Amino acid sequence: MAKKQIEDICERLTNAFASSVPRDVGPKGGKKPSEKLVAAKVESGLQRFYEEARLERERHRLGVIGRARVAFGLQERLLAQGYPPVLVKKVLFALLVSSFVGK
Repeated sequence: MAKKQIEDICERLTNAFASSVPRDVGPKGGKKPSEKLVAAKVESGLQRFYEEARLERERHRLGVIGRARVAFGLQERLLAQGYPPVLVKKVLFALLVSSFVGK
């Protein structure tokens, strides 16, 4: 798979992640949301993102190597955008697991 195609997929997935799981999930002004509310919003966003990632995988018929290259590129982009490393690690782990057990 061409490097440009991997970069394009990474860009689309980065945008999908940013729209599904914003860095700031709390309300603008006012009191701080509970940890439970933040976790629920993040989990809901992650489910939407994982579905988008599955569609990209199927659309481009990514093999294991292609999936790993996309995951690594996505990791670099999410960290550069300021997402917490713990969250990025969770996302990448889920994507890599699905690479080996997903259809």
